[in-house]
Amino acid sequence: MEYYDPKEYDLAGRIAKLKTKNGTIETPYLFPVIDPIRQDVPLYVIEKMGFNAFITNAYLFYRRNRGRPKNIHDTLKWNKIIMTDSGGYQVLVYGDIEIDNKTIIEYEKQIGVDIGVILDVPTGTKMSWEEARRAVFETFDRATEALPLLMDADQLWVLPIQGAPYRDLVLYSSLRAWKYPYHIHALGSPTVLLERYDYTDIVELVALARLHLPPQKPLHVFGVGHPMILPFLVALGADLFDSASYILYARDGRYMTETGTRRLDELTYLPCSCPVCSRYTLAELKSLKRKEQIRLLATHNLYVLMEELRKIKEHIKEGRLWEYLEYKSKAHPSLRSAFNIVKKYVRLLEKYNPLTKPNTFAMMMNDYDSLHHPRLRAIKKNVYKFVLSKLDLGNTIYLVPAIRKPYSSIIELVKEIIPNEEYLFYHPFLGVFPPSLSNTYPFFQHEYNDNIDRYTIIESSNEIVDTIIKLREFRKSINEVIIYYVEDSWSESLSEAICEILLGHGIKCTRHTLGALVQSQLRPREL
Repeated sequence: MEYYDPKEYDLAGRIAKLKTKNGTIETPYLFPVIDPIRQDVPLYVIEKMGFNAFITNAYLFYRRNRGRPKNIHDTLKWNKIIMTDSGGYQVLVYGDIEIDNKTIIEYEKQIGVDIGVILDVPTGTKMSWEEARRAVFETFDRATEALPLLMDADQLWVLPIQGAPYRDLVLYSSLRAWKYPYHIHALGSPTVLLERYDYTDIVELVALARLHLPPQKPLHVFGVGHPMILPFLVALGADLFDSASYILYARDGRYMTETGTRRLDELTYLPCSCPVCSRYTLAELKSLKRKEQIRLLATHNLYVLMEELRKIKEHIKEGRLWEYLEYKSKAHPSLRSAFNIVKKYVRLLEKYNPLTKPNTFAMMMNDYDSLHHPRLRAIKKNVYKFVLSKLDLGNTIYLVPAIRKPYSSIIELVKEIIPNEEYLFYHPFLGVFPPSLSNTYPFFQHEYNDNIDRYTIIESSNEIVDTIIKLREFRKSINEVIIYYVEDSWSESLSEAICEILLGHGIKCTRHTLGALVQSQLRPREL
């Protein structure tokens, strides 16, 4: 699209350029919430960190200027991108405000914002389903009312997707949004849940919205501002965020880390190397006057948020966002729960995820979670569809463990054992594949943990058996499977599990150790 230009994809996450009249944002991006009257961290400091856009409240700007349309860029001395909320948060807190939808939209146009939001009715977490339904319908009535006012505007306009925490209402809002020509969709998020580290609902809602909203338009998630959860939401297709958490936490003496939030009194050291934490010790920071301590804590929190955004982008660029989620999911039980929700939507991720990238790095395979990697799943499906199903394997399938790279070197070692016969490699993560693919991605470009856990053995053995059963459907002549293994390696337990399942299906299966000489050359090298 003219105003939104994705450049890099991984999972459903993307790095893109969002173009506005006063500049371009690279997504994923988080808008810091700015209070023009009480801004503890100066805007020049925020800009120096790498933030080139912020969000502020058009309704509060309207009140403070008594309705006079002052240019917001000149007033705030900021020549870059400004997004404004319309007062929806005040509606959520106070029930109503003394301004209507048309007035605030015209005001946002007159003050020259770059990205504007209509006056929606947020559903929050306290509404009943019927109340939330009415809020959804009222929001769409206002979106319809706003359209004639937006036709001559030079801003980007946001359509809020309300209904949370009710999934059926979010689904309805997402589907109905296709009929409206807004530039950006924004999911209203229940911030109370985020405060409690209850991430499962917001992850589920983002996945649901992304799955049913127009994929070519960016998705904003209101009120999400903690580095813990950002990569999981980006992986499911969220592009933009906003939050005042950096300053709200600072005013409460809370210090952000990538895996949680700690009160200063709970810390012994400052586990960060941002300019604030590099200059001050914990004791020095705690001894400062409250106003200065808040400013420095908020500055640190913003640095942590920017660092997380850059990490996410780097993992998208490298094609390793799934590996990053695996890593993050082990840092906190709430993130483990969030990751389990992500895995529910693995088919969505397969849909968006490129099979390869020009600069793809080796795939990292650690444990059971790695079996759910959308790129790996898609590649294994293609290997079966385009390669394995075309092979003439005769009456017997011979399986040889792909136990040490380069797997092509195993070919010569097994020729004496399996003369003049086609054979396939098997691997706890890569599944079943022919030797002809052993020098291609990811069968060559990967690293894996060869201390395979029981859950991976169970899942992998079932997956390999499913492949064999499908092959028999194509090749009725196949009546036996012979599996070779190396003693005291993962192949011993995996081959045993495979045979046990095959025998349960009435398929003849036998296991054989490789010769002593071959085994000595195939065992993983000791470090």
